[in-house]
Amino acid sequence: MPFFSIIIPTYNREKLIRKTIQTVLSQTFKDFEIIIIDDGSKDNTKGEIKLIESEKITYLKQQNSERAVARNEGTKIAKGTYITFLDSDDLFYHNHLQNAFDFIKLNNNPEILHTRYEIITPDGKIIEQKKWLDNNINKNLISGNFMSCNGVFLRKDIAMANQFNEDRTLSAMEDWELWLRIAAQYEIKYSNIISSAIVNHDLRSVVNTNKAELILRINSLLKYVLQNKTVVNYYKTEINKFKASCYTYMSLHLALTKKNRRDAIKYLLKGLANNGFVIFTKRFYAILKHLI
Repeated sequence: MPFFSIIIPTYNREKLIRKTIQTVLSQTFKDFEIIIIDDGSKDNTKGEIKLIESEKITYLKQQNSERAVARNEGTKIAKGTYITFLDSDDLFYHNHLQNAFDFIKLNNNPEILHTRYEIITPDGKIIEQKKWLDNNINKNLISGNFMSCNGVFLRKDIAMANQFNEDRTLSAMEDWELWLRIAAQYEIKYSNIISSAIVNHDLRSVVNTNKAELILRINSLLKYVLQNKTVVNYYKTEINKFKASCYTYMSLHLALTKKNRRDAIKYLLKGLANNGFVIFTKRFYAILKHLI
């Protein structure tokens, strides 16, 4: 049985996925399996994967159902003690699994671990190194999703009991919804060693969404989080920070389009109504910049 199962959901990533897989195969820690769930790709993603000869790889193709379903299907067949997720356009650095393994053993097999990561350009230039983590990680998560699937390690029993919400309208926010559910139940352990990267390219799904889809997505997120009594009871009065984050997220992305100024202002005001401290955030000033 491998110690880690790396689950890679993919859709039409023929030009990117081989590099992603190679960063896993190049790990210094070798006790792992790779489970690739192809979410109905129409390009040559399968052919690119088949060019890689490794017994560590399991490839399955499903009817297009979105990444939440793909990750859940991978979790069900995973054999590893711990499960982690890697998007098929992102990267592990060579020490990613070794660092996680060392931390897990040092901390008596925690339910969940999150490691820091950075955002890079396709040619490897660093855009941003994500915030330094501390003991407030559980509580701070209500204000915004700073956790990446690449950096999350879930013990198999926890992953099976806490799966991704498969509602397609939630797609691209299903990870934050899951992290909040888990944060309301378990202490999130953390490592501040940066050992993985999100690659910021023009085809990322989170930056290619229309107005209707964006509003539906955030409203779905609000619905699922606010109807979860465990989450609401855990965060109590802090839940307004979540609402404010959702509304300002919508405001920013609508402002970026330069076509939805009125709606951007509306959601900004809703965010401020829930948490006036929004005015001290970088997002607030980014919204103003794109509205002016």
